Amino acid sequence: MKGWKVTTHDLCPPVKVGPPIWGGETPFTLPRVECDGGMEECAAGWNFCIAPETAFRIAGLWPNGRPSRLWLVDDLGESVQRGDKVRAPALLVEREATEMEVWSAIEALSRSFGPHLAEMVREQILWREALSRPDHDADAVERGLEIALHARGIEWKLKRFDSARDAWAAWDAWAARDARAARAARDAWAAWDAWAARDAWAARDALVVLFVGRQGWITTTPEAFTLGIRDAYRSGLELVLPTGPQELGWTMEVKP
Repeated sequence: MKGWKVTTHDLCPPVKVGPPIWGGETPFTLPRVECDGGMEECAAGWNFCIAPETAFRIAGLWPNGRPSRLWLVDDLGESVQRGDKVRAPALLVEREATEMEVWSAIEALSRSFGPHLAEMVREQILWREALSRPDHDADAVERGLEIALHARGIEWKLKRFDSARDAWAAWDAWAARDARAARAARDAWAAWDAWAARDAWAARDALVVLFVGRQGWITTTPEAFTLGIRDAYRSGLELVLPTGPQELGWTMEVKP
């Protein structure tokens, strides 16, 4: 039985996390493990799905803030299918999915968007590309954040920090000095949880606002959570969060 397995960008399990599964070379036979033959949908064994869109639905398109990877696998003649998932004691990883296969899987996953299907598929692909951080341009990140602030109607200054640790330390120090002001800034910064080191949530919330805006369910500009911020991630943004009164701190991704 052939199917599809998802890993993180660095080949780790996307749901339970853990170390890399293997080095990424294909074809590759994963080592034999204990395989639970019970009726539970989630149990011990190498897990995969028959349909690629199901694998994406369970594992996510960007579970750790980076685009996940889709792999074609074969159960080598031994598997147990329970619900949406299949598990086997050993698994052959044949190859990574092509761009077209990824696009088709996302399209199948997005049927519920109805008349907005084409746009929502395109937007998800664009977010996957942006979250891969293909560029490293601090000036472009700052321009993107300025656009994002303007789109949200917030007039704050930007401050770059050398590391995420320094940015979080600035937030902690501010919150310790003036907890009420820090909370007010957090509330003013729409979708705080999405923006505070949660790039995966930023993409999700941008897509939600886009869809409900296109549906006419809100008066917010549909692109409000996409403008600027996606370009900033594409240019190498790692972390962004309030770090002081009317101040938005940010850091660049550390390149190897």
